[in-house]
Amino acid sequence: MLNKGNMKRSHGAIIFMLCILTGVIFYIGSRFFSVAVTHSVDHVNLEQRAQNLYENQDQESVKRGQIYDSIGNVLAENSSVYTAIIVLQKDQPKYLKNSQVNTVSKELTQELGGDASYYKKIIKNGIKHHYFQVQFGSNGVNISQEKYRTIKKKNIPGLIFEAHPARLYPNGQFASDLIGEASSSGLNKIKGVSGIEGSWNKQLTEQSGVSANNIKNGNLSQKTKNVEAKNGYDIYTTLNTKLQSTLEDKMNALQADMQPKQAFAAIVDTKTGDIVAETQRPTYNATTKSGFGNFWSNLLVQEPYEPGSVLKGITLASAIDTNNWNGDNTYSSGKIQVDDKVVKDWNNGDGWGRISYTDGIALSSNVAMVLTEQKMGSTTWGKYLDRFQFLKPTDMGFSSETSGSMNFRYPIEQANTAFGQGIKVTPAQMIQAYSAIAGNGEEIKPNIISKIVDPNTQKVIYSAKRTKVAKPIKESTAKATRKELENVIYNPKGLGAMYAIPNVKTTGKSGTAQISTSAGYTQPGDNTNEIHSWMGMAPSDNPRYMMYIVVKEPQSNTDNISKDMSNVFVSTMEQALQMNTSDKKAVISDKQQTKIPAVKNESMKKAKSEIEANHLKPEVIGDGKVVKNQYPLGGGKTLLNQRVFIVSGGNVKVPNMQGWSKKDVKNWGRLVDIKINSSGEGFLVEQSVLPDTRIADGIHEITVKFKTP
Repeated sequence: MLNKGNMKRSHGAIIFMLCILTGVIFYIGSRFFSVAVTHSVDHVNLEQRAQNLYENQDQESVKRGQIYDSIGNVLAENSSVYTAIIVLQKDQPKYLKNSQVNTVSKELTQELGGDASYYKKIIKNGIKHHYFQVQFGSNGVNISQEKYRTIKKKNIPGLIFEAHPARLYPNGQFASDLIGEASSSGLNKIKGVSGIEGSWNKQLTEQSGVSANNIKNGNLSQKTKNVEAKNGYDIYTTLNTKLQSTLEDKMNALQADMQPKQAFAAIVDTKTGDIVAETQRPTYNATTKSGFGNFWSNLLVQEPYEPGSVLKGITLASAIDTNNWNGDNTYSSGKIQVDDKVVKDWNNGDGWGRISYTDGIALSSNVAMVLTEQKMGSTTWGKYLDRFQFLKPTDMGFSSETSGSMNFRYPIEQANTAFGQGIKVTPAQMIQAYSAIAGNGEEIKPNIISKIVDPNTQKVIYSAKRTKVAKPIKESTAKATRKELENVIYNPKGLGAMYAIPNVKTTGKSGTAQISTSAGYTQPGDNTNEIHSWMGMAPSDNPRYMMYIVVKEPQSNTDNISKDMSNVFVSTMEQALQMNTSDKKAVISDKQQTKIPAVKNESMKKAKSEIEANHLKPEVIGDGKVVKNQYPLGGGKTLLNQRVFIVSGGNVKVPNMQGWSKKDVKNWGRLVDIKINSSGEGFLVEQSVLPDTRIADGIHEITVKFKTP
């Protein structure tokens, strides 16, 4: 028998256990109740989580837009990189056994680099903790397709790969500062970081598509949410691949010889403002990232500098435009005092005695420019700097474009700007300003984007046009300025004889600028602490192309500055001036198919040029100025020399269809809504309606005859 003390203790324990059990049941019940009412656990909405999961399962595959040169050669395209994974779960068809750890660790070392002990430690730790799989940090990520294929062939036990979207730049180091670079943003996203990739990231970025039904209280409602999948827009630049390749090679040679801290070069179509080739040094390979850490700022728009004597061309144009220039007048060169400061000519103030202003331009005399600025007056000179759009961004489209700066308060500062000191500009601003001199006095914006195409609809949503930003000088002034600047090259005293293009009259202006520091300007004659530049145009009487070269602080072989810079200028400008239709065509072989360009909404002239550039035959329907429709649609591929019909509306005439295929004839009939009555096979030999007959004159059908050759 139990005594009373033991019975009391037993009853107490039972009551205690019942209390705990009741509390647990109450807690679980309240949790279920809470979940049922709020559909949440730990602030996570279960209904939304289920909905997200359901939606994710229905996401459609889309891709980032691609970047092309002006006629469709690929500059940036979509690719994949891979992450290496070792599977440890034994129920998987391919997993790593304990006995294979040492061997696999050594193989991973050979393929991914590092130390075998590193891989062995990670694998052993994964086995110990019963992990499903393990990865290897930076050693095992961003594996290229080529490397992936090589490793995969070796069938390393337990090794699998996970693919992630990536960006491939097939030309390597190729206008990298303009094209830019994109990097991974999450497992399945890439985001532009610099250049076009960064500044036009919104247009390039794809939109994932979702088709999903709402789930509520366990029931699938009839309400459907659809988000259309859209590929990112394709961007066509203004670059010419062949010319760009030449410029890259020539700038590599300049870089190797002089080792400048920075260098820049660009060739511009003076009629349109299109930048047809551009590069800078240092540069980088966007695919391998080699060199990306050294320098990634875009010199074209982000690095203002004092241009030095190249700005004298602007001073000259301003003086001619205001009737303050007479090249035959003379002055005393060497030195000139402005208030309590002395401005010297570049030869340590020795000058060349009393010389003409024309000789002063040829010799790049600072004194000549100070006297010219004083004759114009600082107010007028300041207005012309404003009219040429200095201290304003060009708005080319790049983010973080700088405006430059200027010191213009005191007479010495105003005098300094006349020969390119005390004012900071970007190459884009200089190119834009000189476009007025190269053209008819109209200043036009530089372009780097030719067009933007929506690959989902094959419509051109943006097409670059010649954009006038100002008219700072008269047409006669532009011509007179170019003529005066010829003296830099052809005057026996001129400093630019090496920039003459054989058999083509050339004009331009050289420049040397000291570098401003906290202690003042560097000393003239110290080439390693100077900025050297050249702005050249050809042919002089009606420039077709203009080229700007800037070399900052060359560190070796500075005696070769003019030689190396003129080699870049003459060789690439010669190629540009000699380019014909075949030079502007897509680079493909006869056995390849060619891409059909998307030209809907483009001007007829530009559309014809692009179609021909891709080795196809444009067939124009109508006399309108803009393409309203095309067939076949852009984006696809076809054999070389096939017809592409471009419809512009307006007056439509019957073409001469002799030699056309039956397919082409029927396509034409469908596009103009004309019935085609045909007989025979092969190619057209007869048509019932004469060529150039207006369809509006009552043509509703045409009878044609085909014959096999």
